[in-house]
Amino acid sequence: MNIAGRNTLVDDASDKIRQMIFEGQIKPGEMLPPRKELAVQLGVGISTIHEAIKSLNAVGLVESRPGKGTWVRHNALDSVINPSLITNRFGPINVETIYEARLMLEVALAELSAQKATPDDIEAMWAAFHAAQVVIDDNEEFARLDWDFHLTIAKAGHNVLIETFYHLSRELLLDFVIDVIKLPNVKEEASDYHRIQAEAIAKHDVEAARKAAYEHMLYLKKRMGI
Repeated sequence: MNIAGRNTLVDDASDKIRQMIFEGQIKPGEMLPPRKELAVQLGVGISTIHEAIKSLNAVGLVESRPGKGTWVRHNALDSVINPSLITNRFGPINVETIYEARLMLEVALAELSAQKATPDDIEAMWAAFHAAQVVIDDNEEFARLDWDFHLTIAKAGHNVLIETFYHLSRELLLDFVIDVIKLPNVKEEASDYHRIQAEAIAKHDVEAARKAAYEHMLYLKKRMGI
């Protein structure tokens, strides 16, 4: 199973919006143009823009709220590497390879966060966890808040390089992550792993945090069918 080059309309629109952000046309904290305007500008349908923004939201580059619009996250440029830099350099990447990299990153971040998490980090982690439970019946919202939960753990490790690599692996696996979330009972079962990991981090139990992250990734591998 390979992750091919981004060649769909949605992927192309996502890349163009991402490039606008990276080139400074839309700066962190600024609003994206209205979706209808983006659709005209990029020469695609409004539904394509909706899906493109969903994908950018899911990897933490932008944030959307009904009635407020979509804006670039303040820390977007600090934590996201354009995956095309990787695929252009190495070509299509085998999903097992990406999964193995993410497994190592998840475990490393769990260990670091258990060692280094501050009270504010722990508070943010639990807030993200509980927010995801509120929307557990909404796949799109759960995916976004699930990302927020993982992001709080990545930040609690206080290692910007590992955090950056984590963002990249997450985006390269995004299509698979979204598909897995839609499977029966995945959100509930993943939440159980999240709770165990959060409890270990809050207690600064490094071994328990490492074990929880590792078991969670094994579970995802099984559900992803890789």
